Amino acid sequence: MAQLLGKLWDRAQGKCHVERICNKVFDECSESDDKAHLKLEKLHVATLLVYNSVNKQLFNPHKEPPSMSTIDQKLAEYKRVPMVTIDRIEFNRLMMEWIRKDLYVVLANRAVLAFVAAPALAVATKRATKDVPHVGKAVAKVPTPLLFSLFSVGLVLLQDFRVG
Repeated sequence: MAQLLGKLWDRAQGKCHVERICNKVFDECSESDDKAHLKLEKLHVATLLVYNSVNKQLFNPHKEPPSMSTIDQKLAEYKRVPMVTIDRIEFNRLMMEWIRKDLYVVLANRAVLAFVAAPALAVATKRATKDVPHVGKAVAKVPTPLLFSLFSVGLVLLQDFRVG
């Protein structure tokens, strides 16, 4: 149950989209002879590609990529431990570390939209099903606040609009 709730929480924040984007960018930027590793000199370009895709797919305020100095600090950290490449897991972890604060904004925007739209949907559902045989009586028995709660949760989890 906890794993399911964790997955739903990640989905509501948009983490699954970010992971998918990171994997796609990693595949694009890694060398054709070594698809399992990304050269450190391509990290800045890969970061910009990830943020570009995230800004296209998650409709919310524009997310600024980390500054060049932040990326340089991370590169220096990797070079202290003699590394020339990073693997897919490390790349995904690094991107999630940098984009995490923006995912909270995504979740907040989704929640606000859901809480604004849910009461109208709950009332409209009750009104629309009033004259439907068998269904109208069942929906009339369901309290409006319960419909409001169900619509709120549903709207937060189902706001997976895609571009391109």
